[in-house]
Amino acid sequence: MSTEIVTSGLVIESYGLGLNLEYLQSIYSSISFDMSRQSYTAFQRHLVFFSTPTNPPRLTFISALKGACALGLDFPVSVVLSLGLKLLYTPFSLTGINITDIPQSSHRSQLTNVTLPTAKKEFTCSELLRLLDQERNPGFIKHKIDQGHIIGFWSMAASIRTHTVSRDDVERFQQGEWETGVTERRRNSDEILPLWRGGPIWAGGHSWAVDKLLGVKVYKSRDE
Repeated sequence: MSTEIVTSGLVIESYGLGLNLEYLQSIYSSISFDMSRQSYTAFQRHLVFFSTPTNPPRLTFISALKGACALGLDFPVSVVLSLGLKLLYTPFSLTGINITDIPQSSHRSQLTNVTLPTAKKEFTCSELLRLLDQERNPGFIKHKIDQGHIIGFWSMAASIRTHTVSRDDVERFQQGEWETGVTERRRNSDEILPLWRGGPIWAGGHSWAVDKLLGVKVYKSRDE
C-alpha cells in the first residue's frame, strides 16, 4: 500500500487511491460558496450573476459586462449597465467590491415581500411596477431607482413575442435567481431581444464579437 506524496503533481496516493488536491480544494470552495449563498439576500443572489466566480463574489466592471451580454443586451447597452453598477456600488475602486460589502441600504427591491395574484400567469411592465408600489415606500429617490431595477428585469426577462414576464420568472426574481433561465433562452438565435428593449442591432455580428472578446455565448444558431 502506497503512502507516497508527489508534491509536484499535487497528488496524494494513499492506499492505492489517487487524490488531486486541486480538485479537493475546488470541491471545498464550491461547498463553502453554496453555504454562503444561502445566507445572501435576494438582491445579493441577483448580483452573484454579475460578479466574479470567487468566494465571496466580487462585482467588477468586466464581470458585470459579461453578465449583461449573456442576458442578451447589446454591447453598448451592456457597457452602460456595467458602468451604472460600478458608479452605484464601487465608484472609487479599480478592483470592484465584494457583494457582501454592499450595505443593505443600497440593495434594490426584488419584490420579495409582495404576494403575487394567485391566478396571474403573465405580467406586463406596468403590472410589475404596481407590485412594487405595494412595498413600503423607501423614499422618492430609492423608489425611482427600484423602478429602474424592475424595468430592467422586465426588459431582459420578458417574452420577445408577448413582452410579458412569466410568473415563474417573477418568482425566481423574488428569490434573486432569475438570470439562469433567461441566459439559456438568449443563447438561441430564435430568442433575440428586440432593439427597443436593449437588444442588438445586428445579432450575428454581436454574437461573434462578444464570443471573441468576452467568451460569452449568445444568439447562437442551433447547429453551433
